Amino acid sequence: MGVLAGCGGPDLAKKSFPRSTVAAAAELGGGGAPVDGTPVGGEAAFTAENLRVVDACVLFDDQTMASVGTPANNRLRDFGHCAHYMKDKAGKELNFNLVLGESASGKSAEGAFKIGGLPANENELDDKTACFIGVITEASPKRAITLQISGPAGPLCEPGRKVMEGVIKNLQAGAPKLTLAKGTVAGIDPCAILDESTVTETVGETNARPTTLHACDWSAGGASFSVSFKVGPNPDDLADAAESKPVDLGGVKAQKRESEDRCRLDWAHAPFPADKEQAEVVSLSFSRYDDKAGDPCTKLEAAAKALIPKLPTG
Repeated sequence: MGVLAGCGGPDLAKKSFPRSTVAAAAELGGGGAPVDGTPVGGEAAFTAENLRVVDACVLFDDQTMASVGTPANNRLRDFGHCAHYMKDKAGKELNFNLVLGESASGKSAEGAFKIGGLPANENELDDKTACFIGVITEASPKRAITLQISGPAGPLCEPGRKVMEGVIKNLQAGAPKLTLAKGTVAGIDPCAILDESTVTETVGETNARPTTLHACDWSAGGASFSVSFKVGPNPDDLADAAESKPVDLGGVKAQKRESEDRCRLDWAHAPFPADKEQAEVVSLSFSRYDDKAGDPCTKLEAAAKALIPKLPTG
């Protein structure tokens, strides 16, 4: 059973600090190791299959958040991504952004310390305005549950550790899953859904690189290609603002944005029951860094047409 109690609905407007701009981010990003899929410690709660469909917002329960201040409303940002903007015990701003299953290369599987029996690492900005905590849940590919804590000058890692301890404990106790529509893409491994021949025809021979539980990248031959599943507005509703154009992908209407070296396709695959203004969105992108990589949209539309029959239906 999945509920969104206390989540306050998806909120994709507020942004967290870009992970790519801090050292902590680099240490928790990327990876292309052979896939094993066994969770660290062997607990089923931390398998990719479970984390893909867990309601991330229920992990921020009132008891956990009250241990560091005055709880506020949870905000579901995406599959496996929840934000909580609250006040600490002194009444100062204290913000948390939780992501389940981010890539975690650059750190040893042993971690620097343990949270809930799992290896963990943390990094704090020099000015103490942000802390980044990652708990390793899978060794191959290396994945982590990550928590970003931000606010006025800290220290922020201490409350972050308390909240992460609650998050891990809630997962170990069996966290509820999201309420999802029939035909949902939430449980799909984006790195495994396409045939190897489709990837080769699109970008060349290369290994998949999972970036999150719902996004995968491939890079080779002067080009990169990605597939992602997310929660967001229906791309048709954003067409004017995004300056996109409709394209027929063999019966599926998508929105296309293109430039000389890039192409992107987005379409609504299924409704998102928690918020009628949101949808489950499938997104594909292709970028070339060499003219020999071929026409971006021709490549991407062919890949999309190969993907669509593999997606579940309602």
